[in-house]
Amino acid sequence: MRSLGDADILAVWETAQRYHPVDQAIALLMTAEPEHSRDELASLPLGRRDARLLSLRLSTFGDALHSRATCPQCNEAVEFEISCSALRTPDAEVHERTLDAEGYQLRMRPLTSFDLAAAAGAADVAEARRILLQRCVVDARRNDAFVNADELPGAVSAAAAQAALLADPQAELLFELGCPACAHRWQATLDIAHILWKEVDARAQRLLMEVHQLARAYGWREADILGMSPARRNAYLQRVAA
Repeated sequence: MRSLGDADILAVWETAQRYHPVDQAIALLMTAEPEHSRDELASLPLGRRDARLLSLRLSTFGDALHSRATCPQCNEAVEFEISCSALRTPDAEVHERTLDAEGYQLRMRPLTSFDLAAAAGAADVAEARRILLQRCVVDARRNDAFVNADELPGAVSAAAAQAALLADPQAELLFELGCPACAHRWQATLDIAHILWKEVDARAQRLLMEVHQLARAYGWREADILGMSPARRNAYLQRVAA
């Protein structure tokens, strides 16, 4: 995997800015790993996908990730910094899991980006969960008779959802947060795909402004401006502003 240069950031931003967030994550990985096809990357279990996004974030923007959350107790805005390298885990193989619950025998597979895309158009959260469960249940039986995932009792469906998560534990990146206002502590989920795209979008907007200022001042081409090191480009920007 290679890091994203300035030209890469502008190219993927231009192409994927109107994509669904699931497709934006795949577009970022395709830019960093051009040797892999879209289908190959979209077929990765979500934990392996997010591990690669963490690696991409680390190589492109550095280790320290700054973000914010809202305290569920008092609604205070909580800013935090977290290490990308501390969250990364080895890119291990993820396998199916089996589940025996209340007389039902289920075989589960990890969720992928294809599954998230299929649930993206759901009318509500309940519908999205139903779609995801139906897709990750490879086989469901009771007394050797096939059972549709939609026909599973509520308790079995809940156990199946938990089993799907256990099949790919890295799909949910959890970390501890504390509120400085009320001292409440809770576990938050890190959506690295969302955060990385926001950072790419912010960098692209800044790059466009830098290109605009230098092209107007000196008549240089975009490719030449982007080919400069950040330090050299910033030196010219300071002279334009002087």
